[in-house]
Amino acid sequence: MSADLSQRVRSVLQRVLIELTQGKSVSRSAQQSTMQELRIWCEEHGLETQPWCGVKTVSFDRPILARIEQTLQELGLHRLDDDIRQQDRFAQSDSSQVEHKSVGLTPKERRVLMAQANCGAYFPEWVSVAPSQWVMDIDWQTLELSVFPSLVVVENLDSFYQYFSHHPQRYSLPELAQQALVIYRGDGLESRARRALVKAFAATGKPVIYFGDYDTAGLSIALHGDYSHIMLPSYESLLRNANDLNQPAEQLHLCAGVSAYAAQLVAAAPVKRYMLHNTEQQKGLRQQGFKGQLYILPLT
Repeated sequence: MSADLSQRVRSVLQRVLIELTQGKSVSRSAQQSTMQELRIWCEEHGLETQPWCGVKTVSFDRPILARIEQTLQELGLHRLDDDIRQQDRFAQSDSSQVEHKSVGLTPKERRVLMAQANCGAYFPEWVSVAPSQWVMDIDWQTLELSVFPSLVVVENLDSFYQYFSHHPQRYSLPELAQQALVIYRGDGLESRARRALVKAFAATGKPVIYFGDYDTAGLSIALHGDYSHIMLPSYESLLRNANDLNQPAEQLHLCAGVSAYAAQLVAAAPVKRYMLHNTEQQKGLRQQGFKGQLYILPLT
């Protein structure tokens, strides 16, 4: 067994601490796996388990919790009231000799990839060609969201890296999209910070714009996230360029949801015909194929 208490046992003891503020004692069933783990841990570290840890019931009071807390301190481990979930690896190292890798903030927990148009030649001499945009790996909580009039979330990584450099050579961005906070949507752990940032930005009431593939999956993501708008080429451009090769057959199961959303929109809603063209004609266009003027369309 580990020198430290498992996170499951810690969670139970943290709840017990809270309950003890309302009474003199708290009981748990001795048959619970966490209580059996606690008994073994106590015995391994010389804590007397009788009479509070019985065959049927484990009865906690403040002195018992104090003895457990003292043992943790002597072993150089986290206190029971330490919220390991809010600590990164460095904070864990400062407060305990044991690392809980499965608990706490991961290195990418709060980080997003952010694109910014090049604001000048602020590059060292060993950069031979100044890039047309900057890309920053940044903690989203350090961003001042009030500075930005909108947020653009880019689905594909290659399109993200070329977001500003493709304007106006390949496509033309609306002014709102040029002044936006632009981030990469990300996958796996990378998407955690994006979800938190999107939620926080949506709470400001300013536009949250999805910029991704024109296919059923892309439309579905835009509709079912905290997005208020979507950015696409003109409808006429999609009529000319969208094709069945860019609409994967495995996305067919998403059509019903997109069609149902389109059905509840008023006829004059600009995005409605985009949705119906995709689902009824089964034609799509990859984000990398977007050209010409782009438009920001409200999703409601």
